Amino acid sequence: MSPEIIIPPLPPSSLPKYLYRIHYPRSWTTYSPDILGFRAKDLTTMGPATISQFTNHLQWKINIPSRFISTLSSKSYAISWARSLEQYKNSETRDTVRLMTIQTEGLGGPMFVYNMKQAFEGAGILPPEDLMEYLRDEEYLILYGIPASRVIRIEGIDTAVDVTAPVTTKIERTDTIDRTKTTQECIDSGAELNMVDPRKGFDEFIRGMETLCLEMKTIVESFKLLSSHTQAIVCAV
Repeated sequence: MSPEIIIPPLPPSSLPKYLYRIHYPRSWTTYSPDILGFRAKDLTTMGPATISQFTNHLQWKINIPSRFISTLSSKSYAISWARSLEQYKNSETRDTVRLMTIQTEGLGGPMFVYNMKQAFEGAGILPPEDLMEYLRDEEYLILYGIPASRVIRIEGIDTAVDVTAPVTTKIERTDTIDRTKTTQECIDSGAELNMVDPRKGFDEFIRGMETLCLEMKTIVESFKLLSSHTQAIVCAV
């Protein structure tokens, strides 16, 4: 199997409307409900995606850091897979396993999306025999990260809504900050990225978010200062 076989990302128009990810605290892919959302374990490897990287990703049980985030196009299969996890089978950690619904609209460079099975078939090769069971039509890999604004629903495995029910675009979670516009601008700014170095765009995305957070902090401090001045004036009167 040649590590030089490069895999092109899927065109955004070919993606399912929604993808699903099972998340739990010990997952190598971290999740933050703020702007950053999901972040892959490996954020340092650069260059285009290759078959060898996909093969390593399939071997997640041997702890090879991956720059891809696994998602599934089937909600029912995602729930079934979640129920096979030790974290779910353990009654003490079951409630920490969550089903995340991801809206794919707006995903693109540097957050390129790949279909695992299509990648191997397109390259004309098969993964090692012991990994064949993990190669499924439903699995889509997302490079580097998924903005929190694309996570539109977070559910418990046993409280998930009917898999046939339509998903609204309303973000169903505890925080109420609307970040859609800001995140979309960051995504749009990377639309013309060169596939040779998609990480560059992700670095710019992170720096932009850090700058935004600092600006928001400054605004909050300004309001606090204004409030204290207003109270002082009222007391003086």
